[in-house]
Amino acid sequence: MIPSILPVAVAFFEWKGWTVLNTDSPNMIYTHFQGNNGQWKLFVVAHPEKPILVCYSLFPKTIEPTEHPKIFELLSQLNDGLMIGNFEYSYEHREIRYKTSLDATDMPESLSICNSMVYYNLTAMDQYFPVLEKFLAQKPPGANGFKESQV
Repeated sequence: MIPSILPVAVAFFEWKGWTVLNTDSPNMIYTHFQGNNGQWKLFVVAHPEKPILVCYSLFPKTIEPTEHPKIFELLSQLNDGLMIGNFEYSYEHREIRYKTSLDATDMPESLSICNSMVYYNLTAMDQYFPVLEKFLAQKPPGANGFKESQV
């Protein structure tokens, strides 16, 4: 069995001076990040048997099921043209997240292998954070507290 690559990610965050927090999973850590446009959690998940890391920036607002159609359309539009990573939606947690990953199978075990995965992830979430906030703040037609038939 190949040893986990998670210690490399932990060392990377510590090298950057970021607080590393543990979860209930031995294969997952997280930290908090403050960008120019918002604050969110950044999770790193390690494959239990392969040198693969997945990085998730979690948008800090949950999505109501009634908002699914509009948020799915927005995420599809945001993903169009992205070259590294993608936005996705977790039904289980009702959250929007940005995902990047790293397969370090043929890479030397060094802190620098995390740079692109982490920074592209944070940059993308920070860039689109205001778009997500503005989109979710919009009221759909009839959302003024009255049903359409009462107007």
